[in-house]
Amino acid sequence: MAYQPQVIDAKIVSNNPKNGLFEIVAQLKDRTVCRLIYERDAAGNVTPTHINRLLKEPCPICRKDFLCNCMSKFKENISSQALDMAGTPQA
Repeated sequence: MAYQPQVIDAKIVSNNPKNGLFEIVAQLKDRTVCRLIYERDAAGNVTPTHINRLLKEPCPICRKDFLCNCMSKFKENISSQALDMAGTPQA
């Protein structure tokens, strides 16, 4: 069965309007918590740059209890759901 991440909660936790970076913490349905880092270009377009799994639960994909890069495969999917839920901060 393929992994289908589903965001149930997302909050903007930091915003730096000077350089256009901001962070969103997203909680997934399987209790995984991820930090997404975004950058905003001069035109105002938002692109996700990094995703980190916060070490509260083992990875739902590889079941490791330490750092892994499994969530980077689902960065675009999780990012779009988190942005829909939390929105973008005002510049």
